[in-house]
Amino acid sequence: MGMKKSALELKRDLSTIAANLESTAGEISRLAERVNDVDVVAVLHLMNQQYKDADRLRAYVDEIRAGRITRAKAE
Repeated sequence: MGMKKSALELKRDLSTIAANLESTAGEISRLAERVNDVDVVAVLHLMNQQYKDADRLRAYVDEIRAGRITRAKAE
């Protein structure tokens, strides 16, 4: 049984957001390397939070794929 279009769109959106978060975390790292007097701990904390959020979004994608999360039609 295939996924409904709305579930596919939700899965795609969450996957895209997760990829964007990881990409941003990598960009933060590259920018921090170029800047003097950067608070490394703060940068690492920001990056860690973005990776955690990306992981949570990917977990939601897995739940959609398994059918545990569905999107109802808008009223």
